[in-house]
Amino acid sequence: MNRWTHSLASRLAIGTALALGLTIGFVAAQESPLSIDDYGVGTDVVDRQLKGEGDRFEEGSKVVFLTRVIGGADGDRIRHVWLFEKKEIVSIGLTLGGSHWRTFSRKTLPPGSTGAWAVEARDPEDRVLARAEFTCVAAGSGASTKPSNP
Repeated sequence: MNRWTHSLASRLAIGTALALGLTIGFVAAQESPLSIDDYGVGTDVVDRQLKGEGDRFEEGSKVVFLTRVIGGADGDRIRHVWLFEKKEIVSIGLTLGGSHWRTFSRKTLPPGSTGAWAVEARDPEDRVLARAEFTCVAAGSGASTKPSNP
């Protein structure tokens, strides 16, 4: 292979690599067809509304993560992934019943779980659609929560 042929082959290889990289980048950057326009953590769901919304909950408390998913179809699925100190604790699969669907999961905060918590709603490709963070405090410490929704 002479210098000109080698240079051409190198340019073609670089061009191909760039094209593949751009294609891969485009695929990775695709947005989910699902979105979440309302979400939060609280202590209960009443009449499809979050109650006891807050950012601090005591050990032993039941915490609810409510999401309103837009753009899905009957049978589509999302997951609520509960994380404690950045480690996945549980993943709960939830089936949607339509294009505008409220769904929720709940977790009781066990003894010894004080610290940073988060819960994420993820689509089937594991893209995070929504994330709520809260702190678990020791039982009896008087966790303060935001006023519940009226």
